[in-house]
Amino acid sequence: MSTPELTRFTHALARALSTEEVNQIGRDTKQSERLRTVTPHRLFLSIVAGLAGGKIESIADLLREFNHHNDATVAYKAFYNRLARPGFVVFMRQMFARLVKRLRIQTLTPEGETAVARFKDIVIQDGSSFALKDELQHVFPGRFTATDPAAVELHATYSGFRDEVMCVQLAPDKEAERQFLPAPSTLKDKLLLADRGYPGVSYFETVREHGGSFIVRLTCSHNPWVRAAWLDGKRVPLAEPVRLAPFIAQNAGRLMDLDVEYVRRGQCAAEFRVVVLPGNEKTMTRLCTNLPRTPFSLDLVSRLYRFRWQIELLFKEWKSYANLHKFNTGNEHIAAGLIWASLGAAVLKRFLAHAAQLVGGKPISTRRVAMCAGHIIDELVAALLACVSIAAVFRDGLAFLRANAQRSNPKRDRKTGRLRSGLLVVGDRS
Repeated sequence: MSTPELTRFTHALARALSTEEVNQIGRDTKQSERLRTVTPHRLFLSIVAGLAGGKIESIADLLREFNHHNDATVAYKAFYNRLARPGFVVFMRQMFARLVKRLRIQTLTPEGETAVARFKDIVIQDGSSFALKDELQHVFPGRFTATDPAAVELHATYSGFRDEVMCVQLAPDKEAERQFLPAPSTLKDKLLLADRGYPGVSYFETVREHGGSFIVRLTCSHNPWVRAAWLDGKRVPLAEPVRLAPFIAQNAGRLMDLDVEYVRRGQCAAEFRVVVLPGNEKTMTRLCTNLPRTPFSLDLVSRLYRFRWQIELLFKEWKSYANLHKFNTGNEHIAAGLIWASLGAAVLKRFLAHAAQLVGGKPISTRRVAMCAGHIIDELVAALLACVSIAAVFRDGLAFLRANAQRSNPKRDRKTGRLRSGLLVVGDRS
């Protein structure tokens, strides 16, 4: 066990959940004006503990969690009123951002002189949506008005090297996705991965101008001109440019590495690289990138893009193990506030997983931690509310995770999993 790392993580968690600072955030956000029984600190810890544990279906469930953790007898109406005020949303959002900032740990790093060593990070952008109660359709209108008139989408920017989100934006589900992409100026020396719904030629050019790289999946509506194909490392120009869609149809089922050009009226042509991969879809997978062919071969580009699946696993953890779902409330402040609280619970679980990995020196499964860490958070909350040191509880919790939540097959991860693109687990001593 790494004692310096254990001490550092213990202090980071204690500072992030400091009674005085959390209460001050509650006051600043108008979540609470006077510190009585339902203080911001007690409220946040009890709600997060509840959401991190078993199934929470109603506000009454959260009230029982609060009364249990604080040995209180707060009535439902008084508790509801604290959640229904606008400051509740702002408070929970700021607490989520605080945890993300203060509990970040780098868990993956490029291996030696591999191609990915040129990147400071691999950034993944994607969104996850779910329905809300129909009464909220005027605040959070959904895309599918007949079935889900009210719905939200969480637009997440994820750090591959930290294995955690960097920021999350909450918006009505009907809003377009592209506006939530990270600013190109933040992508210098980084690789961006994004799915369909995010492509934009102007954005691609700006990322390239700022020294960033990208691999973004194209929709079928993107139909640039194919100028050349690369075969056996040699460029083969086409006699006449051909649109991408018919070119793919003529070469169905084949791996392709193409030079394409977007011709826009009144502007210079924008040239990029498109990798086409066979799959279950007739239109095949089309990946647009600005990565050079050396050292980023067609195979490496496809492996790097598959790393995007890590954010899908994160979304699944949020919904399966942090109670991120539709609550039975028509109050917009409660609905949004509980979303941020659920994300806060998920961040705490990932922090425990990453801390256990670095302290113990063996890869830890974030999914297994998400499944079993509820009782650890419960014990940490009890210690924090009792104003006693969390050191012993934190140490014992990490020991439990090291014994019960290790990844099943780290060797397989290096061959066919998330590490096969040239990444290593930080601190792995196995």
